[in-house]
Amino acid sequence: MQGLNFFRFECRNLIYFMIVIIICMNMNINGFDAKFWRDVVENSLAGIFIIDEKLRFRYVNKVVEIATGYSRDEIYRMSVFDLAPEEDHPKIFEACERVLKGGRVFMENRFITKDGRKRWVWGFIIPIEFEGERLGLGNWIDITRAKKLEMRLKESEEFYRTLIEDSLTPIYIVQDGKFIYVNKAFELATGFKKDEVIGKEVFSVIHPEDRESVRRNYLKRLREGGAETYSFRMIDKSGKVRWITIRPARITVKGKEAVAVTAIDTTQIHELTEELRRKTEYLSLLNKILRHDILNDLTVIRAALELKDEKLIDTAICRIDRIRDLIQEAKSLEEAGGAKKAVNLAEIVREIADLYRKDAVIRLNLKDVYVRANEGLKTAIQNIINNAIMHSGRFPVEVEISTYAENGWGVIRIADNGKGIPDEMKDLIFQEGFSSEKRSGLGLFIVKKVTELYGGKIEVKDNEPSGAVFEIKLPIEKFG
Repeated sequence: MQGLNFFRFECRNLIYFMIVIIICMNMNINGFDAKFWRDVVENSLAGIFIIDEKLRFRYVNKVVEIATGYSRDEIYRMSVFDLAPEEDHPKIFEACERVLKGGRVFMENRFITKDGRKRWVWGFIIPIEFEGERLGLGNWIDITRAKKLEMRLKESEEFYRTLIEDSLTPIYIVQDGKFIYVNKAFELATGFKKDEVIGKEVFSVIHPEDRESVRRNYLKRLREGGAETYSFRMIDKSGKVRWITIRPARITVKGKEAVAVTAIDTTQIHELTEELRRKTEYLSLLNKILRHDILNDLTVIRAALELKDEKLIDTAICRIDRIRDLIQEAKSLEEAGGAKKAVNLAEIVREIADLYRKDAVIRLNLKDVYVRANEGLKTAIQNIINNAIMHSGRFPVEVEISTYAENGWGVIRIADNGKGIPDEMKDLIFQEGFSSEKRSGLGLFIVKKVTELYGGKIEVKDNEPSGAVFEIKLPIEKFG
C-alpha cells in the first residue's frame, strides 16, 4: 500500500508540473524557450494528453503512443471511449464531463492497447482554456504492475481469510489482552458469538484457576515469539468447563504485536485421562485389599483353626467379619468403576432410606437432581448412614437426608444428631487405614474414592446442635 500511495503522490506532483509546462510553452523563463518546454512535455515519462469537448484527443505525447501501441495519427482519430473497455465508459464519461465543466478529477481506470491487452493507469485531468475553447489536460502513470500485485494480495488475503474462517479448528487473535478476531469454529466450540467476545478480555473466558498461567504464557509469547503448545481450561457460554490445547504465535496486526492462537478442544481426552487415572487408582486399591488386607486376615484365621486357641478363634471371627466388610467395600469400588449413566439422587436416597427406617428416624428433604453415576453411589451413601447409626451414641438416631443443586453440583447432604466428629479427626476419617474398633478402616476412605471416581468431592461438617453432616457433591448431568 505504501507503493500505491507513492504513485498517488507522484500524480499530484505531475499535474502541477504540467501546468507549469503549459504556461511556459509560450514563454521564455530563465533562458529556456518554448521549444525546450515542448521537448520536456514530449519526452515526459508520464503520459500526457489533451481532449476536447467531443472527448476526442487533440494531443498525446510519446509515452501515450508507446503505451497504447497506436500511432499519434491513429489516436487523433479516436475518442477516449475507443481506448477504454466498454464497462468503464460510464465512469470515463462522467469524469470528462466534470472536467469540461471546470472540475478536477483523479482517475483510476483502464485502457486497451492496440494488441488487445488491458492496462491500468492513474492520472489527473484538469480543465484548461485555449483560444476560447474548453479543453481537458490530463496525465497518467501506468500502474498495471502495482495493480496486479494488489489483486494478487487481495486474492491471497481472501484465500487465507476463507481458509481460517472456515477452518474446523478454533482460531482467535489476541491483542492487548483482548479478542480482536475469532473464527466460526471458535463460535461453535465456545457458544459465544463474535460480537460477544470481540473487544472483551480473553482471560474472562478462562477458568479462574488457570488464568495466571495463561497470562504468563501470553506475555512470554509477546516477548519471545515462537510457538509453544499447552493446555488449560475455559468456560463456555453454557458454563461448562472445557479443556483446550493451543499453539500460540506472535504476529503483527496493524503495526502492533498480537498473538494468533490455533486451538483444539481436548475436553474428552482430558476426561478420559482423568477417568483412566481414577480407575488405575481404583485397581491398585482393589489389588491391595485382596492381596494385603484379606490375605493377612486369612493368615490369622488359619492360625486360629490350627492352634484351636479360643482367644484366637474370637479374633478370627472378627477377622471374618472384617473380610466380609472388605468384600462389600471392594464391590462398591468395582461398581463405581463401571459404566455410568444419568441417575436421580432423590430416587436413590428414597430407595436407600427404606432400608434404615427400623434402625433410625429418617427424614427426607429431596429435590430431583441428575448426576452421572452408578450402583456404587448407593454403597457410598449406605456407608455414611451406617456410620451415623453405629457411632451416634443415641437411640434412636435421627438422620436427615437432603438432595439439591448448588453451583453446578448435585448435593447429597446426610446429617445426624449423634456425637459428631472432633475437628482434629475431620481430615483423618477419609484416610486409608483410619478405623474404629467396629469398622474395617476403609469405609469412609472407600466413600471418598467412589465419589472421586464420579468426578465429585466429599466434605464433613458439624451439625447443630450436635452431630455430623456429610456432603457428597457430584457434577450435575447436563442433557441436550
